[in-house]
Amino acid sequence: MHSEVPLGECVPPSTRYAVSVSLPKWEDNVDYEKGESRVVDRMVSGYPRFFIAKPIQALVTALKDRFALPNETAMLFPSIACAKRCVAFIYDQAPKQHSNDTDYVLPRPRQVRIVQHVVEPINKKAAAKDAVSNALRKPVSIYCVLFPEYLFPLAKQYWQHTGDGITARLADHCLHIARINEEVEQDVKPFSLFGSGGSSRRKQGSGYHRASPNVLTPSSSVASTPISEAFSPGAYATRSPVDEGVLSEIGLEADAYVEERFGRNLNLKYATEMKAALRRRIAGALSDEEQKQGAQVERGVAGLSPDDVYLVSTGMGAVFQTHQALLAINRRKSVCFGFPYTDTLKILKKFGPGVYFLGQGEGDDYEELERILERHSQGADEEPILAIFTECPSNPLLKTADLPRLRELADRYGAALVVDETIGSFANVDVLSWADVVVSSLTKVFSGDSNVMGGSIVLNPTRSHYSSLRAAFGVQFEDLLWCEDAVFLERNSRDFMSRVPRINANALVVAELLAASPKVLHINYPKFTTAANYERIKRPTADAGYGGLLSVDFVGGEDASREFYDNLACCKGPSLGTNFTLASPYTILAHYAELDWAAQFGVSPNLVRISIGLEPRDELLAMIQTALDAIPA
Repeated sequence: MHSEVPLGECVPPSTRYAVSVSLPKWEDNVDYEKGESRVVDRMVSGYPRFFIAKPIQALVTALKDRFALPNETAMLFPSIACAKRCVAFIYDQAPKQHSNDTDYVLPRPRQVRIVQHVVEPINKKAAAKDAVSNALRKPVSIYCVLFPEYLFPLAKQYWQHTGDGITARLADHCLHIARINEEVEQDVKPFSLFGSGGSSRRKQGSGYHRASPNVLTPSSSVASTPISEAFSPGAYATRSPVDEGVLSEIGLEADAYVEERFGRNLNLKYATEMKAALRRRIAGALSDEEQKQGAQVERGVAGLSPDDVYLVSTGMGAVFQTHQALLAINRRKSVCFGFPYTDTLKILKKFGPGVYFLGQGEGDDYEELERILERHSQGADEEPILAIFTECPSNPLLKTADLPRLRELADRYGAALVVDETIGSFANVDVLSWADVVVSSLTKVFSGDSNVMGGSIVLNPTRSHYSSLRAAFGVQFEDLLWCEDAVFLERNSRDFMSRVPRINANALVVAELLAASPKVLHINYPKFTTAANYERIKRPTADAGYGGLLSVDFVGGEDASREFYDNLACCKGPSLGTNFTLASPYTILAHYAELDWAAQFGVSPNLVRISIGLEPRDELLAMIQTALDAIPA
């Protein structure tokens, strides 16, 4: 098993773009939530929607130096639509979240604004030094939302909930181009000493290029520029000085060379083909060669094609974009059925007209759901419910909703049914047959390597909402999955279908060991939790199982959970679905500011969530038994 990864180091260790961070002791997680410097100052990485990656921080610093006023900061987005949504969110939520704070200063009109920053090599010599630019054959735009520093918590909420921000690989690309452009500009060519004209070219290259009259420049008055004018189609060459340690230019180039020459990555020029391969893999519509590799799964839906699959940058982005598409069809309330991952509920609450939350997700909640649907279908003052959102199974309680029952209610009352299959994964469960839309985080078991973010949206072509959803996505969807991230997702997921059965088998024996222990108060695992509902959607194949996630609560309360967690000899930090076993005190990390609220839905503050990996089974069982033995009798 893994030796303990030091506090604040990336998980997995020595992994550039790791999507987790080591919080090896229970108290580390508590102090992280408190913002204690002993934890926060040591973090070199973190889950990307919660922790703004170091390359992104460096790029923010460079753009602040160029565009920001004193006491301002910024958030960076890959499209103008994302940036505009962030601006709108800040203006919408500031008065709502601070209505009782008389000292809180609401942002003035046009105070939160957008600047476009176009990143590209300044000439052919610079372009020749960058593989990404050669592959893209077009500049990259970054949209910088600038705002006073005190508004950062609101901007961070948008970043966290929606997954709309730029990725660390994209930020590193921008910083890499900055360095290349600097080197080219500062390069003193020996031929210029002999009158070659190099000096005149250097003068010409030292300023901004292709800038339109409306573009903000360092001498422009940013504060007086309206939002509509601050966003400009003009371009900037990225030539800000950047810290040497952040760029790690040599490391980046070496990584790319090793992956392409000796590893499994294809050249970036094939990024478009890699996205197509990902959509085929998710749709189950594989090529003959892919089928020979044994990677196919039958999704069970007639007419499904790769065109029904949309790739996004994060799993939460899949939930957000689906909700946005539904709101574009009808701006109505939704229902969240069952206790979901925290940001799903935040999206449904903060974006749009609101949500009904049925947090138990079983028992009387089905009758309450029907009452809500009926009331909204009959009332003159209330429009029909837009959609029902649920997770199968749910995170962290591993409950599975009765999808046939939800489907019948959705059809009867004209609501869309949106199912998040991240925990079960389409290798184990068939939720698409029941849903209008299936969303998933590709960051998790689909990737497995914990080094890239991604999400997917799949539309069911046999459902009545299909045409309107296709039309809505046709208008609003943007392909913002960064090319390097797509290449890593494709690489990591090639063995997805062979990894899942091994993880299933490992998780099952661990769950059975925990269930048999007298020290365990309760274990949440699909085989034991709402089992009949899970069996209805479990695929009828030998390899299908119950997934790799479980959560456990102990008879001894917090002290027992603390002892178990502290003595668990595996990687410990946020995220799940990794190829290695990963544990976290889930409720502490996800609901620290609302522990009592979460507890009323059965989410214990002492819950330990464990995502089981591919380690040898006897080692896993020994690790779990050792942690159990550490709990006093």
